Amino acid sequence: MTAQKTIWSVGGGKGGVGKSVTTTNLGAALAMRGKEVILVDADLGGANLHTYFGLKYPQKSLDDFIKGRCKTLEETSVETPVKGLRLITGGGEFLGIADPEYAQKQNFIEQIKKLEAEYIIVDLGAGSTNNVLDFFGISAEGIVVLAPEPAAIQNAYMFVKSFVYRRLQRLFADNRKVSDIITESADAHSDRRIKTVSDLCERIASLDREAAVKAVSEVKGFRPKLLLNMAASKEDVKVAEAFKNAASAFLSLDTDFIGVLYSRPSIKAAARKMRPFMLDESAVEARRDMEEIVTTLLAESGAAAKPPAGVEAVREVFGFNDNVEQNGTVFHVQTEAQGGGDPVVETIIYQSGRVFFSKRSTLADIRRDAKTDLREFAKKQHYAAITAVKMNRITAQGLK
Repeated sequence: MTAQKTIWSVGGGKGGVGKSVTTTNLGAALAMRGKEVILVDADLGGANLHTYFGLKYPQKSLDDFIKGRCKTLEETSVETPVKGLRLITGGGEFLGIADPEYAQKQNFIEQIKKLEAEYIIVDLGAGSTNNVLDFFGISAEGIVVLAPEPAAIQNAYMFVKSFVYRRLQRLFADNRKVSDIITESADAHSDRRIKTVSDLCERIASLDREAAVKAVSEVKGFRPKLLLNMAASKEDVKVAEAFKNAASAFLSLDTDFIGVLYSRPSIKAAARKMRPFMLDESAVEARRDMEEIVTTLLAESGAAAKPPAGVEAVREVFGFNDNVEQNGTVFHVQTEAQGGGDPVVETIIYQSGRVFFSKRSTLADIRRDAKTDLREFAKKQHYAAITAVKMNRITAQGLK
């Protein structure tokens, strides 16, 4: 049994941005470093990962698992030309799998989580259907592939936004009132539409404070990674930075930029030959791009596994929410805390749906208060903000 495994789902909304090429070569690069890797083709309506390995007719496929010829998903994996890299392909002609039943989909997801490998990379189909979004949610650190053109950027943003709202809808499936708020907030034609997830959480808090805390925790429990593909120059990297800022401002979602795959003739040439460009020694620049991405990914994985000394290794995400009335004005004080290797505590004070004041504490700030753990630090920061409101120390310019 593999002691530790990492799962990355690769999505992006729009077709044609290079998700499959990214998945194929990311897997190959990891395997070439001696890692055990399994690629899963979860594009149930148009699987094509096998073609990038020259496998026109795979001996086994997801079809064998769906129809019971293989008891586990693991049994359907086939070897690739890259040592240490296996593939589970959807390359069979099977009916109805593009839109599986709920139980069938959940079984598939659970089987993916049980696969034995150090790294499991799941290639998703295009679009933002519920099935695609649920497969993306297999990993708390899914990879979003961006391309530097307006339609691709817009589709990627809508993909991530749809993912956030899908997670919240599922979280509150048994809470009709909160579920209705989320539905209204996402409806572009509703007069109760909300622009940001922070505003949504504030509206939920006005009804159910505990539910708002759960909503914040659910969103902060995911930290997607951004990969820019088909870049023409370093100037295109600004696309990833803009996306990152938009995700933070409007979706309250933290993201990590992991690198760039530049548009190169060698990538297209390798695809025509039905092989990963990582196996083509002449694709020097493309291979270097991917190696830099893999180095970043592995470095982040290592940092997450070993929290800095002196910092509580809290993996959970938690928060506090309070409404405070002062001089006839109601302020909503919200504090979010995320533990792990790079802990963050952020307190935001809202007034009439707008950010009135914010304070963000990072690792250095938390270390200065060595007598408290992360939860106590967050609580102190939260109640300090409440006290500041009550003492009229919060102004439009900040803290007096």
